[in-house]
Amino acid sequence: MVEQKPPPFLIKVFMAKNKEPEIRQPDIEQQREYVSLRDNSATTVRIRKKKYRLRWAKNGQISKLSKLLINGKTAEENPSTEDILNDINTSSKLACKAAAVYILDGYWRLKLRYWYLWRWFYYIRQYDDTDLREVLEVGKKKVPLQQFCVTIMSLTEAKDTLMMMRTREAERILRELSMEQPSQQQKKGNG
Repeated sequence: MVEQKPPPFLIKVFMAKNKEPEIRQPDIEQQREYVSLRDNSATTVRIRKKKYRLRWAKNGQISKLSKLLINGKTAEENPSTEDILNDINTSSKLACKAAAVYILDGYWRLKLRYWYLWRWFYYIRQYDDTDLREVLEVGKKKVPLQQFCVTIMSLTEAKDTLMMMRTREAERILRELSMEQPSQQQKKGNG
């Protein structure tokens, strides 16, 4: 029998996947981001002529943004002209609400001033998406996403809404598995 060797490109791919990752020191941008996160330093943004300072997002802000995005759905299929205009209006309102969440730093500021601030942005100042773009972009960068994702992945199994097996179901499955094992061993011995 002739022994078949894998093609050389497969060997290179396999070797590249199985190499130890190279650990490098963080570059200057990563160091600046780390220091900014550690010190909770503010970034100044402008909406027209007004300056606002955005800090790193806290848990209350992240949950408020999640609620806004879940509840702020738009028309999905076959939108009419009226639906499109409504979606644009809703989009501006959603942008004003999100900007207010990013600007209001802290639980009490969010609770006490959010209602007033987003309405000030939307009805009085009449900011649209282009005016709030810088606030939304900087605010998005101010969410500590890696820690948030790790926490969510860790807590996924802790939900009480997941389907769990009853004790009777687990016992039945274990009984079936124990009944199958001797028969498989007998087949191996006879064959």
